[in-house]
Amino acid sequence: MANVFDAFRPGGGQSRRAQDTTAEMLFKYEEHYMRLVKSYRPEIEFINDLHTTHTHEVKNFYANELPEIRQKLATEPISDDVRNEWLKHLERHISNSFDMSGHFIGVLTTKKVEEFDAALREKMLGGGVR
Repeated sequence: MANVFDAFRPGGGQSRRAQDTTAEMLFKYEEHYMRLVKSYRPEIEFINDLHTTHTHEVKNFYANELPEIRQKLATEPISDDVRNEWLKHLERHISNSFDMSGHFIGVLTTKKVEEFDAALREKMLGGGVR
C-alpha cells in the first residue's frame, strides 16, 4: 500500500506543476481552516466548557453527592426497602438527566461541526462538491 504523501514527494508520480498546484491548494485549505478555527474559537471554547462541566457534574454526583445522600439516609428512621427504592429512583432520574444533557451537548457539537464544515466547503469548493 502506497504512502498517502508519496504523491507530494519528488518523483511521486506527479509533474512538478501538478505538485505545486496541489500544494498550493493544500496551503489555501489549511490557511482558511485556521481562520475558521480562530473565528469559531468562542463556540469551540463554549462547547469544550459544556463537556468539561458535564463530566465534572457526573463524576461529582457519583463520587460525592450520592454517597453523602446514602450516608445521611442511613441515619434516618426509614425502612431499608423505602430507602433503597428512593435511592434507585433518584439515581435513575439523575442518570436520565445526565444522559439528556449529554445528548443536547452532542447535538450542539454536531450542529457546530456541520456549520464549520459547510463554511469550509463553501470557501474551498464553492459549496458544490461534498
